[in-house]
Amino acid sequence: MLREIGIPVPAGRVVSSPAAAVEAAAAVGVPVVVKAVSRALTHKTDAGGIVFPVTTPADAATACDLITERVARARPDIILDGFLIEAFEPAKLEWILSLRIDAQFGPLVMFGLGGIFVELLGQVAFRLAPLRETDIDALLADRLVARALAGLRGDPPADHESLKAAIRALSRLGARSDIAAGIAEIEINPLIVTARGVIALDALVLLRSGS
Repeated sequence: MLREIGIPVPAGRVVSSPAAAVEAAAAVGVPVVVKAVSRALTHKTDAGGIVFPVTTPADAATACDLITERVARARPDIILDGFLIEAFEPAKLEWILSLRIDAQFGPLVMFGLGGIFVELLGQVAFRLAPLRETDIDALLADRLVARALAGLRGDPPADHESLKAAIRALSRLGARSDIAAGIAEIEINPLIVTARGVIALDALVLLRSGS
C-alpha cells in the first residue's frame, strides 16, 4: 500500500516456512531482516518477532526458527502466518510518520522522532489533513527535527523533498473518504530519511471494526 502511494519500502518477500526463507534471502540479497507475519501481532519487536542483520541465506532459516520460539513464549495465543524477508537498511536515526482518523477532528498526520524516541522524548507534532505546504514546512521546522535532518556527526543533510513527498502522500490518503471509512490508523515506524531519500522500514495499519 505504501509503495502504491509513492512511499518507498525495502525489497522483500513473504514466505511460509524457514526453508523458503533461504531462497528468499538469496533473491533479495543479504544482509536481510527477518520479521514475523501475523495480523494479530501489531508490535513485532515486543514479542521478539524481528531478527537482523541476517548475513547469509542459511541464517535466514535459523532466524525464522528463533522468531517462532520467541513469539510462542511471548504470545502463545498467536499462530504465525509466515515470515517477511526484507532487505536490511541500517539507520542512525529513526522517524515516525502516521495518519490517524480521529473521531472528532478527522484525519491527523503526525511526524517526529521515531523508534524508542517516541516514548522517551515524545518529540512529535500533529497537523490536520489534508496538509498545506506551510503545514509540512512547520512539521520540519521544529528545532530538534531541523537539526537532525541537517545531518548529525558529519552525515550529509537529509533529502527534504523526498520526506515532504512522503508526508504529502500520507496526507492525501487521509483525505480519501474510502480510506477514512475503513482505516483507523497507519503508522510508519521507523521511517529512515537519508541524503538518498526515504524508506519505510516498518508499518502498522489498524482497520476499523468490521472492515
